[in-house]
Amino acid sequence: MTGGSMKSLLFRLSLAALLLASAGTGAFAFMKEGYGSGECKDCHSLTREEAGKLLAGIVDNVLNVEESPVQGLWVVDIVKGGRKIPIYIDYSKKYVLSGQVLHLGTKADLTAERMRKLNEVKADFSRIPLEDALVVGNPSAKRKVVVFSDPDCHYCAMLHGELKTVIEKKPDVAFFVKLYSRNNDPASMEKAKSIICAKSLALLEGAYAGKPLPPAACRTDAPGQTLKLAGQLNIQGTPALVLPDGRVMTGYRKADALMELLAESAPSGAGGGRKEESSR
Repeated sequence: MTGGSMKSLLFRLSLAALLLASAGTGAFAFMKEGYGSGECKDCHSLTREEAGKLLAGIVDNVLNVEESPVQGLWVVDIVKGGRKIPIYIDYSKKYVLSGQVLHLGTKADLTAERMRKLNEVKADFSRIPLEDALVVGNPSAKRKVVVFSDPDCHYCAMLHGELKTVIEKKPDVAFFVKLYSRNNDPASMEKAKSIICAKSLALLEGAYAGKPLPPAACRTDAPGQTLKLAGQLNIQGTPALVLPDGRVMTGYRKADALMELLAESAPSGAGGGRKEESSR
């Protein structure tokens, strides 16, 4: 064995001995301090009121406290700056943890998923007017999804292709595209009016491709009304989806992810209450 190999072996053996020695002291001392083991959770409790006192001056409000999937921690749903956020308090009640908690087995971001659910917006699907919407799919389909889209939005154009893929695989689904400008841009608003007046998917796809559109052939304030509705639903950007169960989801998604969301949603009602027309 060379001198370098001998030094490497001695280093590994020394490190192993150090870890074994610390296992009976530091690691277990840390567990006693806060993390606990086995059914240690039976010995600890944290109420919402107590969490509120612990976090006074740090957060605006405490909504809920429950056991975290991570042993030795409570997950505490709080409000800070108008947003609902999950944070974590350890059993010793001395430490607050804020940030991502990842499950190593599934690679799931538990914090992000909980935050999404906490800030989930529900819309009354039946109160969304659909007469100005362009329909991708069969207007009489059992499951309806409303899509808030901007004719000058790159990710909206990408999503449009995924919508067409979904209806090829799921003919019982229809997407009702409501157009407006997410930034209230006059040029984008005029494009939306042109497309809505013509009820033309071809014009919409032309806009997505950057082609010029003809002037609007009618007078309509539909894009302005959709902008107001988006604000009421706290939709900050496009694309955004209102699922059959009323959940509002923002951002681009591939067809497979859309179908997973639809599988979780109950069928919607008739939508806006007025008869929808097919789009050309």
